Amino acid sequence: MPALDDSQVQISIPVNDASLPSTIIQPTDETLQRHHSSQRHSGRNTRISMDLSSKGTLSFRNISYVIGRRQMNNGCKKWYPFFIKSKSKKQIIDDVSGIFTSGMNAIMGPTGCGKSSLLDILAYRKDHDGLSGQVFIDGYPPPSSYKYTVGYVVQDDIISGALTVRENLMFSANVRLSDDVSNNERKERVTKVIHDLGLEACADTKIGTEFLRGVSGGERKRTCIGMELVLSPKILFLDEPTTGLDASTARNVMECLRELSKSGRTIIFSIHQPRYSIFKLFDSLLLMCKGKSIYHGPALAVLPYFNTQGYSCELHDNPADFALDVLIDASRQSDNIEKLNKAYRKSQIYENIGSLLKKQVHEDRLEKLHHKEQEVASRSLFTEIAYVSQRTLKNTIRNPELFLSQVLVAIILAVLVGLVFNNMEKTIDPGVHDRLGAIFFIVVSQIFSTITALEPLIKERALFIHENISGYYRTTTYFIAKLICDVLPMRVIPSIIFSLIGYFMTGLQRSVGQFFVFLLTIFMASIFGSAICFFISATIHTFGKFIFNV
Repeated sequence: MPALDDSQVQISIPVNDASLPSTIIQPTDETLQRHHSSQRHSGRNTRISMDLSSKGTLSFRNISYVIGRRQMNNGCKKWYPFFIKSKSKKQIIDDVSGIFTSGMNAIMGPTGCGKSSLLDILAYRKDHDGLSGQVFIDGYPPPSSYKYTVGYVVQDDIISGALTVRENLMFSANVRLSDDVSNNERKERVTKVIHDLGLEACADTKIGTEFLRGVSGGERKRTCIGMELVLSPKILFLDEPTTGLDASTARNVMECLRELSKSGRTIIFSIHQPRYSIFKLFDSLLLMCKGKSIYHGPALAVLPYFNTQGYSCELHDNPADFALDVLIDASRQSDNIEKLNKAYRKSQIYENIGSLLKKQVHEDRLEKLHHKEQEVASRSLFTEIAYVSQRTLKNTIRNPELFLSQVLVAIILAVLVGLVFNNMEKTIDPGVHDRLGAIFFIVVSQIFSTITALEPLIKERALFIHENISGYYRTTTYFIAKLICDVLPMRVIPSIIFSLIGYFMTGLQRSVGQFFVFLLTIFMASIFGSAICFFISATIHTFGKFIFNV
């Protein structure tokens, strides 16, 4: 594969404008009025629906993203926390611009090229620190609730395994759709999503966990897509939707997305190395390498484009494999990446995209329009708690292993305490010391017995983070629902069992008042241990890492 010469930097490839992502036009006053009515709102919990009459064209200009901290002087390092490492800056995205219209829009590149980071930036899921550039929807800045009105499917299939396909979709509809949407309308929307994704055969089948057999990998992925489709988003983001799927299942998922795009949706996804049967489904393609854009245009025009730069694809070779080979080969030398990026910036395709971007409206025109807001009332905190509690309770009931283990641990510890401190003497010298030792052992054992709840909390952390970022519910909602339907029942019943066995075997005072004081002490010790587990699960990514660091 020949390297790129300096003489090959200037390229002019004949491309029809209609084949480009080409519907960024100067917005009309009516379009601006619709946007401005939603742009003025800034409330976190109010969901503003994206105008369904919009084209869903997403354009972005001069996107750059830098991570890491600046090098600190010796004075700063002295007071910097020892457990946080300082990092030098790293350029993740470097001045990337482009346009995605309705259809299949792919982002490809080698591992670590910035595909997922760009996807997160376009979906407004990245922190603003180190981020620069502009994102536009149909030619104007997105509303404040933008990231709650688009769909985002993460790479890992994050979904509640104890619930059925239909129950998961209904949960998404209940917590994300406004009160204006009736219960019958939600059910109809869920039924339509099930039909569109071909999930009728498994609609009432549980997703599955490590202990419970459920749906297949493709059905699980399509259910994750359906969780976002209940919003009827005009723009749908997917982070490597074919990861972990076999070739046939991956093709079925992508063909399903292709059918969804025909209804006018803008499907934007990152993908690593698709087979040709998947590649030919793409409408537009953005190639990236080391954070730089190498090509952005029609997917089927990528081979003629690289031919103009001296790279020829062998007969019957997969264009996706060929493009990745070019990028991987060029990434071994930074000069080649710079030449490819410079060549792209001097191509006719880049000029066409640049001219389309210049037609976008300026922000000062938006400020001149004043119209009534189009708001969709958000759900109240109590309504969210009701739906999240309902799901939490179902998870607890359908996964009895954790509850049974807690009861078993309580019985074993109570019997051990009763045998060791059986019928303690009521004397000053040995009796007092025995009681102090018994109470200390009981309280400590109750605190440490809650460690069995740590692993499920860590596993559920990814689900909470995804749903919270996507606007399913507030953080307060999750905590209260978890406390009411999971933590309290898991602590109350084992505490009662432990007290009934251990209290009377140890020979403590047999009075109703003293017994309930003992029970309350045991219960509060368990709650304290659960609080520690919550804290650990928020800071540790895996249970194995926690055990290793103990």
